[in-house]
Amino acid sequence: MIRPSGLAGCCILSLALSAAIVSPGTLEAQNSGLPTGSKAPITIEADQGVEWRRKEQIYVARGNAVARQKQTSIRADELIAHYRKSEGKKTQIWKVVATGNVNIETAKETATGETAVYTVDTGVFVLRGGDLMLKNKSQTITATGRIEYRDRDRRAYVIGNAKVVDGKRILRADRFIAHLEDARDDKVKVRRVEARGNVVITTEDEVIRASNGDYDTRTRVAVLTGDVKLTRGNNQLNGEKAIVNLQTGVSRMVGRISVLLVPDEDTKTETPARGRTDKANAKENE
Repeated sequence: MIRPSGLAGCCILSLALSAAIVSPGTLEAQNSGLPTGSKAPITIEADQGVEWRRKEQIYVARGNAVARQKQTSIRADELIAHYRKSEGKKTQIWKVVATGNVNIETAKETATGETAVYTVDTGVFVLRGGDLMLKNKSQTITATGRIEYRDRDRRAYVIGNAKVVDGKRILRADRFIAHLEDARDDKVKVRRVEARGNVVITTEDEVIRASNGDYDTRTRVAVLTGDVKLTRGNNQLNGEKAIVNLQTGVSRMVGRISVLLVPDEDTKTETPARGRTDKANAKENE
């Protein structure tokens, strides 16, 4: 998962550009108030140069464009930084748009997509495309529609074939809301997932399907509702609500349920062949 403040920093999302230096291929600016509090300079490079359009109040970098600050970077075919003048005549970026093969990297996290837009005033970051991903060391979120991260709410809205991989556990749904929290080593991780539509949770031992699901990554407990089907081997439990501990493997169905139990092959009782007597079968088995 990408750390919100780190992501904002790498994307030159809230830096104040000193617009005095713009060379054909490189733009370097000092940061005067990143969310991370870093004072490190930000460098923007592009194979086709960097344009400064004063009337439009934008900087445009094209051709393998990359913005870097320390160990964090955003790379895209094109980067557009929208700026405005603040009090004291400082230049401040209020929106950044990255287009084409977007790749965002920090020391511990990665994000990919086709387009990325960050609005500084609202703290909303939107990643779009058919192959979206947010990833850290232990968790990965993917989608095919949109990933919208809201910094102030510490939530990520994941839409379109949404999937989160948490260790050996996989949760899929049409869409979900991922609640984030700070973790050790200056990381952010998924704390809870609210899933909606065609929810499927897969572990090494079972598959659980439902209309809706709520998964707590800390306790490993999932609460599922609406046409719940829990399958383990050849056995299946059906009901309207289930509380499943994915850590211990203990599942509890709530309300009226139905259970399908299929005996193992070696415990099945063979039926004598049709047309043969019990005496004949017994003799053959001697």
